[in-house]
This record gives sequence, structure tokens and C-alpha cells, in this order.
Amino acid sequence: MNRPVHKIIDEQIKRWEMGKLETAAEVEQINLVTISRESGSRGQEVAEKLAKDTGFDLFHHEILEAMIEASKDSKVLLQTLDERGMNIVDDLVAALVHEHHLWPDEYSKILLRVLSTIGNHGNAIILGRGASFALQKLGALKVRIVAPSSKRREYIQKSRDMSYEDAEKFMYSTDANRSAFVRRYFHSDTTDPANYDLILNTGTLSVDKAVQIIQCAIKAA
Repeated sequence: MNRPVHKIIDEQIKRWEMGKLETAAEVEQINLVTISRESGSRGQEVAEKLAKDTGFDLFHHEILEAMIEASKDSKVLLQTLDERGMNIVDDLVAALVHEHHLWPDEYSKILLRVLSTIGNHGNAIILGRGASFALQKLGALKVRIVAPSSKRREYIQKSRDMSYEDAEKFMYSTDANRSAFVRRYFHSDTTDPANYDLILNTGTLSVDKAVQIIQCAIKAA
């Protein structure tokens, strides 16, 4: 990560504070999207293009980990919410722990609070980190990006300059790690289609077309 953790957090808080001052009329539509993806399915490209087109903030692995790290010693993220919002975060975390019979460790407790804080602010796209499972009660549009294994392997080969064998190993190990993460922290299955509102196949859809479909779903909801 090129930028210091504190700078990332400060920039995000400034955006949230500016958002509170906006006087534009509220629009009745979804303002929170979670994206889960198979390795090599171009899910990050979809998330980045969607963020650019909607103006939503994009939270991916590095940003989320920075926020988790910062939150270990400070309540600065929660303090961006009013008292009612802070109580909602606590209620969401408690409900998730209860419903999924979780035994949260320190990392998962902070992860849940960070995800819930982002979700409460809205105008956000969260890529990975179990957000699809953590934020169901906030009305997020839950998207899963998939593609045939041959297409995914080919994409990984080209984008990472890997051999066929290395690309295949990378693809399967990455998917296994992501599935294990969700299983460990949310007791859920990343491959179960019932966990998502929208599943898009970038083996047949371009990134642009996938983004267009998600935008239609946002506006129609």
C-alpha cells in the first residue's frame, strides 16, 4: 500500500463529512453494493467501473484492512456516525453473531464494526471480505461475479504473466482461501447462489455490460 493508513482513513472521513452536508434530494434507491467474486472473474474491474460510474466509494481488501488496523486503537470510524448510528452498528454486529452462531475473535469483531459503519454511511461498494454476509440487514445489493474456470485461468495468466500451471494453482488457492474466510467468520458458503441478489457471468458478459446490469438493479430496487 503506497499511502499511510492514517491518510486513507482521514480521506474517507472527510468524504463522509462532506456527504452529510450535501443538500441534494434523496433518491429512493439502493446506495450500498457488495461484490463477491471468483478469482480471475474480473470482479475487481467490475467494482472499479461501477464506483466510477456511480460515484460510490470503493472499499477493497487493502482499504478495509487499513480501516481494521486503525480501529484497533481508535474509535474514529464509529465517531463518524451519530449516537443512533453507533447503536445500529452494535445491534447489527450482535444480530449477526447470534443468527450465525459465531464466536468472534478480535479481528472479526473489528471487521464487523468497520463493515457496518461503511454500510450505515452508504454510497459504497464493498469488494469481498464477507460484506455480502455481514450487511444483509442494511439492504445491500449483493452481487456475485463468476466465470468459467478456463476463462478465469486465461485472464490470470495474462494479467499476472503466469504459466498455465501457476495460474491454475493461483486460481484454486485464491478461491479456497476466500471460501475459508467466509466459512470461518460467517459460517456461510460463498458458492451458494441463495446468498446473492444478482449473479453475473463475465465469461459471456463484458465488464461494461455487467456494470450496466448492476446499475439497472440499483435503480429498480
